[in-house]
Formats: sequence, structure tokens, C-alpha cells
Amino acid sequence: MITVTECENPVDLVTFVETDRLFLNPLETDDWRIRRVVHDKVVACSEALPDGLCLMVFDAFRTRTRQWELWKPVLANITQNNPDWSDAQIYTEAARWVSPPDGFGSGHQAGAAVDVKLARADRTELEFGGAMKGLSGVAPTNWPVSSELRKNRDMLVAAMEATGMVNYPDEWWHFSYGDRLWAEVTNRTEAFFAPIE
Repeated sequence: MITVTECENPVDLVTFVETDRLFLNPLETDDWRIRRVVHDKVVACSEALPDGLCLMVFDAFRTRTRQWELWKPVLANITQNNPDWSDAQIYTEAARWVSPPDGFGSGHQAGAAVDVKLARADRTELEFGGAMKGLSGVAPTNWPVSSELRKNRDMLVAAMEATGMVNYPDEWWHFSYGDRLWAEVTNRTEAFFAPIE
């Protein structure tokens, strides 16, 4: 079992700022706060990308209220589409797509996770297959996709992992550091970033 022990008091949040290698896409949020150490890793990733490529951030820190706003429609959708499932089955499936705001919460609630994608300098996004935040089989990072999409996914994962961040296997776009997911993927027994609110 993974324990979560907050290591920052107070929490050191900073705000992402666009650069010529790091873009912010306001489709999901306008709250660009994130823990400083995660910010620095994301910026380092963007600066290490091959010429002509940039990192586009879609989501960073989420308040508990925002996490509930994302959780409720996913839970409702899965409930509606699976009327024969038990409450436990519905909860488990919903938790694959959006972390439940209660309990451990999400890496986003801890200020330890980002949703990102690669783009060109003109802000044209590379193709990765399937919509971000989509409840589809193509979302898992290792889902069988075309060679072009595989190349893009592998490049993104390699670039982010080079900074010490980890990918959530069910979402090719989600990366974190120091949260419960990071501890699980790196075989640690303790995470050091807890939900902030």
C-alpha cells in the first residue's frame, strides 16, 4: 500500500508562463499553477525537445471543486451505459478515466500532474490518436496505433520520462511526479505530494 506524506509546508506553487518552447492551451483551464519542481521538469522537457517541437500544456493543478466537475459526468456516463453493473464496477471504471476527488484524489489535485502534448512551433498539434480526455480504448499509451501515432506517443513519453516524470498508462497525455501514481509506477511505497485542498 502506498502512503502519502506531504513534504512541502507551505506548498510551493508557481505558474506556467508561455515561452517559445512551451505553450498553454486554454481549452481545459486557465489555472496554470503547479508545484515548482514539476514546473521545472516540464520546462526542462520543453527545452530539450528537438528543434521545431514544443510542449503544449492543457491542464495542471486542479481544485477539488474542479475535480468533482470532471468526475460527475464521467460517473453518470458510465452508469447510464452500463445499467447492469454494480456500484463498485461503475466506480472502478470511472476511476480509470478521472481520479475520484475523494480519498487520494488526483495528481492534478496535488499540483503534481500535467496533461501535455507535442506541437510544432506554429502551435499545430502532433497527432496522437483519440481525443484527450476521451473515454475510448485508444487513450491508453500502449494501445495499438499507426506507426506515426506510435512515434509521437513514444517521443512524448521519452521526453517527459527523461525529466523523472511518469506516464499514466491509461492516458497517453498524463504525466506526474511525486504523487501516488508516480509512487506506484516507480515501485515506491510512499508519495510525497498530497492533494492540496
